[in-house]
Amino acid sequence: MKFSSVLAFAGVAVAAKYPTTVVAGVEVIDTPLVREARQLIELFQEKQPYLIKHLYRTWLFGAAAINANETLKASLDIEFHAVGTLLHDLGWDMRDNSPYVTLTDRFEVDSGNAAVNWVKEQIKGDKCASKKWNAARLEKLYDGISLQTELSIIKYKNIQSQWIVNSVGLEFPGPRNPLIPEKDYNNILAAYPNDYLYRGSNETFTWMAEHKPEGSYNTFIQDFGTAFVPGYNATGHRLFDILQGGVSMEVAAHPNATPDS
Repeated sequence: MKFSSVLAFAGVAVAAKYPTTVVAGVEVIDTPLVREARQLIELFQEKQPYLIKHLYRTWLFGAAAINANETLKASLDIEFHAVGTLLHDLGWDMRDNSPYVTLTDRFEVDSGNAAVNWVKEQIKGDKCASKKWNAARLEKLYDGISLQTELSIIKYKNIQSQWIVNSVGLEFPGPRNPLIPEKDYNNILAAYPNDYLYRGSNETFTWMAEHKPEGSYNTFIQDFGTAFVPGYNATGHRLFDILQGGVSMEVAAHPNATPDS
C-alpha cells in the first residue's frame, strides 16, 4: 500500500527551469533523463501493463498538483520528482531474473537501490549532469522511494523525498484530491485508466510473497503470503518471534535477573 505525506515548505531552494512537454494534458518536464526513465518502465509492458499506467498516473497526478500551486512549483525540483515517481516501483518487476529484484530485501528497498543505480548509469552515459545528481541527491532519491510505505518516517525527511511519496498517495484510488484540477484528473484517467490497480497489486504482492519470502517477512507483503501462498509461514521470522526467542534464552541464562540488573 502507498500513503500520502504531509507537505513542508521550509528551507527549500527555488526550482530550476527545465524544458517541458505535454502528457495527458499535463505540462511535464522533458529532459533526456526523464525520457530515459519513461522508456525504462516500458519493461513492465509484457507481464504488468497495469503498472506502467500506475507509474504514469503517479507522476502526472503529482505534476498536476505541483502545477496548480505556484509556491510548490517554485520550491520543488521537478526532474527529481519525475524520476522518483516514474521509478518508484522497479522492485515490482516480475520478470525472471530481474536485475532490480533481490530475494532478501523488501520491494521498497529494491526499488530505491534500482533507481539510484540506474541514475548512476545515466550519469556515466552523459544523460544527466553528474554535479547535480550528486551523492546527497541520490540519497534523497533512495529515501523517497525506500520509505514510500512509511508515512511516519518520511514526514521527517526533506520536501523532495516527501513528494515522491505524496504523489503516490494522490494516485491511489479514492475520492478526488482537491490539489489536482478536475480537468487534469479527467485527462490523466482517460489516457491511463485506473481499472486494474487493486487486482494487479494483489497479484504482484502475492508473487513477492511466493518468490521472495525472505523479503516479505515483517512487512505488509507477509499478509499476502499468509492468505494466498500455500505453505507460506512467517512464524520464526517475525520480530515477535525473534524477541520471544530472546526472552526464553535470557530467562534460561539469567533466571534471577530483575529490571534493575
